Amino acid sequence: MHNSIQPRSVQALNIKLAITIQRFLASCVGAAAVVALVVAPEAAFAQGGAPLVTDDPETPGDGHWEINLAAIGSRTSGRWEIAAPDADINYGWGEHVQLKLDIPWIFVHETDQPWKSGLGAANAGIKWRFVDIEDSGFSMSTYPQFSWNWLSSSARRGISAPGRQFVLPIEAATVVGEYALDAEIGRNFVHYGSNQWAAGFVVAHSCGEKVECLGEIRETSAPHNSQTLLNFGVHWKLNESAVLLASAGRELGARTEDQQRLLVYLGVQLLR
Repeated sequence: MHNSIQPRSVQALNIKLAITIQRFLASCVGAAAVVALVVAPEAAFAQGGAPLVTDDPETPGDGHWEINLAAIGSRTSGRWEIAAPDADINYGWGEHVQLKLDIPWIFVHETDQPWKSGLGAANAGIKWRFVDIEDSGFSMSTYPQFSWNWLSSSARRGISAPGRQFVLPIEAATVVGEYALDAEIGRNFVHYGSNQWAAGFVVAHSCGEKVECLGEIRETSAPHNSQTLLNFGVHWKLNESAVLLASAGRELGARTEDQQRLLVYLGVQLLR
């Protein structure tokens, strides 16, 4: 990454903002101690994003591709939903911008009903990393994303939710000692349903030369419903162009029909 040339007043403001948010993220380490990731002396080499829900400000780099091919399973009350494959395609447009398109094929099983499948909701987004201070290891980004049904039949058959969604988050990341930290907060605007606030925190620590352990706490709040996702994952670098991704977690909170009793992710990240 390369620092942008900015007026001194803007650089001073960015540094002041970086210090403030770094202190906030550092204060969250105690809350994230449940992850218990003190395993190896090496520093973490990545943070949020797949296989976790909370994202980070990192982008693939100018002209580079990052493609996540995965199977994602979710268990709610009386319903299994499996995205297989889920193709999450990302492209670096310059050093600070990422273009995203996510297309899943969904399998659904509901109590006393046969399995059914179809094209899930597509998701497109643009990430812009607008703060990048290499000396302190601090960065910030925004990542607006839009989801919609390419096939109206998928919503009609109950494979995907009807309507559209628009997510507007802000991400921040830094490094404190041997830990990589990431925080995200944003608003999800739902066409047919209740709008939501979501905030997530990720801590990452190296578990070996090629393995990184991840822990995530993510709160989702809507009127009369609040859920806390506890998620644990791993990045396992297979070679320079492939990384194994895996995670498992569940939501804690009011027992609603939409509460995720189980959320699992297994996939591979292809880098080019």
